[in-house]
Amino acid sequence: MIYTTGTVNTVSGSAIVKGTGTKFKNNNPAINIGMTILIKSGNTNIPYMIKSVNSDTELVLAHPALATATNTTFSIHITEPDNNSDAARTMVAINAYTQYFLDAMNTWMTETGQTKIEMPNGEIVTLDSIKKMQGDISNKFDKKGGEILGYTAVDGLIQSLQGRLGGVKDGSSINLECDVDGPRITSLYPNSSWGIHRLPTSSGTFMQIGDYGVGGNTIHIDSSGLNNPLTPTGTYHQGGGQNDNWFGTYGVLINLKYNDTNSTKVFYSGDKGIPTIASKHGESLVWNVLWGTGNTTTDPQGFIKKASPIIDINPDGTFTTNDESDGATVTRVAQGEYLIEGVLGFNSDAGWGGVDGGIEIPLDVNKQPLIWVNSKVNKDGSILVKTYHRTHPNAPEFANNKIDGYSDGDPIDIPDGRFISVRVQMPEQSIYNVRMREMEEAQREEEEHRQKEED
Repeated sequence: MIYTTGTVNTVSGSAIVKGTGTKFKNNNPAINIGMTILIKSGNTNIPYMIKSVNSDTELVLAHPALATATNTTFSIHITEPDNNSDAARTMVAINAYTQYFLDAMNTWMTETGQTKIEMPNGEIVTLDSIKKMQGDISNKFDKKGGEILGYTAVDGLIQSLQGRLGGVKDGSSINLECDVDGPRITSLYPNSSWGIHRLPTSSGTFMQIGDYGVGGNTIHIDSSGLNNPLTPTGTYHQGGGQNDNWFGTYGVLINLKYNDTNSTKVFYSGDKGIPTIASKHGESLVWNVLWGTGNTTTDPQGFIKKASPIIDINPDGTFTTNDESDGATVTRVAQGEYLIEGVLGFNSDAGWGGVDGGIEIPLDVNKQPLIWVNSKVNKDGSILVKTYHRTHPNAPEFANNKIDGYSDGDPIDIPDGRFISVRVQMPEQSIYNVRMREMEEAQREEEEHRQKEED
C-alpha cells in the first residue's frame, strides 16, 4: 500500500520534511518509523527512511536530505500486501475509519445549525445538522393545511377550490368569495354581523369615499370648470375669490350632469345661506334664486316679502331681528313711539319704498291699514318710528276702526297681537357684516393656500 496524498518540501542537508495537504499522523493509513519514502528531485526519486512522524505535515528522515525540493511529489511504502503486517494495518485503518465515522455522525446528529465535518482526505464538508433539518421540516407548509408565518410571495395564480380566500386580524375578517350568484366580498367588523358586497357585472373602477365629493369633503372647482358641461355629477365647492365665484360668492353645490351639453347646478351660499339653481342648456344659462328665510320675511299681513335686514317691532317695544339686523335694538320711549338704534336709517330697497319707506304696517281683514306711521332718521342713523290711530270714516261702521278715547291721528301703540316690520341699513361694523368679512377673508386665505399647493 502506498501513500501519496499532498506534496513535500526538503532542504539539502536537513532531515526535516515539510508536507502540504498531507496527513502523516492520520491513522488511516498509518505512517510509522522505518518506512521508506521516495521524494522526487528533478527526474529522480531519492529514497529515504523515516525516523519519526512529528505531525500531519512534518516528518524526520533518518539521514539529511540530499537535495532541495519544493512542492514535489512523494510516495511512502506503507505495507507489503497479503502479509501479517498488512492485515494488522488494515484492521487498524478500518477501526480508525469506523471511529471517525461515529464521531462525524455524533457531530451531525447532536449539533444545531450547520456542522463542518472533515473527510479522511482532509476536505471540509458543511452539512445541515439533523436538528436543523428537523426544524426546517417543521417550518415547511403542510399541503394538508396550516399557518404560514411571515411574508409570502407567489409568482402565479392562487386558486381556492372552495371559491374562498380570506384574512383574519384582531377580530375582523374579509373574504373574496364566489357562489352561485357570482363574486362577492364579505367582511366582518368586531362585535358586528357579516356584510356582503356584490361585485358589479360590468367593468369599471370602484368609486372611493370622497370621489366626486361623495362621502367626504366636497371637491374644489373654479368657474371655468363649473361652466364646463363635461364636469361630472358630484358635489363641489367654490371659494369666492377671483375666478372662483361663478355664483358670485363662496359655498357648496351639487352638479347634476344630464349629458355632455345639459346640466343643472344647485348652489348654497356660504355667507347668506341662499340657494340658487342654474340650468345650462348648451350655451344658454338660466338662473333661479330660491326664496327662503335667508332672503325673505313675512310682513304683518303674513305675506312673503323680499327683505333683510329686517326688524319686527311688537306693541310693548320688544322686537325680533334676523341675521343681518343682529345688533340693532328697539326701545318704546312713549306711547306710539319706538326708537331703533344701532342702524344707519332705512334700507334703500325700492320694494320697501326706497329711502323714505321701509316700513310695513298691519292691515285689517278688509286690507285697510290699522295705524298711521311716521318716522324720522336722526343724525346718528337711529330711527324714531311713531304710530297713530287710524280710522276709516267712509267704511261701514263695523270696519271704520273706531276705538273709544282715540281719534284719528292720536298717538297709539301698535295694535295688540300685531307688529310692524322695518327694513334698516346696518353699519359696516355690525355683527353680521363683521362676520361676513371674517368669513370672506378666511375663504380668500384658503383659496390662496390651495392655489399655492396646486402651483
